Amino acid sequence: MAFIRQFRNYFPLPGAHCQQRTARISSHFEGFSLLENLLSLTLSLFILVSALEVITQVKKVYNRLQAQQEASLAASIALEKIREDLEKAGTGVNGCRPSVDRWPIKVENSQLTLLSGELEIKLASDVEAGQNWALIVPWAGSGSKLRSGRIILITSQGQTDLVEIVNVSNNLVTLSPAFSSSFRRAESIAYLLEEVEIYLDLKQSTLRRKVNKTSGQPLLEEVYDFQPTYAPEMNLAWIKLQTGSKKEKTHELFFYPKNAFKKS
Repeated sequence: MAFIRQFRNYFPLPGAHCQQRTARISSHFEGFSLLENLLSLTLSLFILVSALEVITQVKKVYNRLQAQQEASLAASIALEKIREDLEKAGTGVNGCRPSVDRWPIKVENSQLTLLSGELEIKLASDVEAGQNWALIVPWAGSGSKLRSGRIILITSQGQTDLVEIVNVSNNLVTLSPAFSSSFRRAESIAYLLEEVEIYLDLKQSTLRRKVNKTSGQPLLEEVYDFQPTYAPEMNLAWIKLQTGSKKEKTHELFFYPKNAFKKS
């Protein structure tokens, strides 16, 4: 036995040597401490929160710029529609002009009203000055066109009247005001006019467009100021829109409606 112990001292077993070496190596790699783990976790969390905040701010800026771009595009489309209505004003009546002020463009109480000829109608009988009714030759679909509130322009040999439909019974149309002149059926031409009204709905901050006394359809939302102007002496129409809760965005349209120009 003594011989065996002496032999092991001179020639140690491989397993014992490996165990001693492993113990020495492991003593040099003890891992991270709790404080180091907490610091690294806190730093990682801070970086993540900062990255999320940057992404959130970038998204807000993108959404705001996109909303501004969409609002500008919507305003441009609305102004283009108004421009088309201004260009159409005064057309469809073969150059006839009634003796009323601001024909065919009228601005009153921040409301823009435009008139143009929609279709030609025929008188079934003569009308006399002071008469407040007329007989109209019916046509297919006349029942849906001849409605209360619609406007008729009648002209003959330099005389022109502008009257509004009050009531319709078959082909008998009651009008207001009464005719200021007499019109012979064979010599007269009558036009049923299209009336376009553009106004600001203050309760809903919406610019609306109404055609022939129907309900106003939304033309542009989030509008807080609408200022239409028409100068007949210069034949200049100026439309100004302000959008945004603080009226920070201004959109303008300048247009010369050639069909509204009164030739001397």
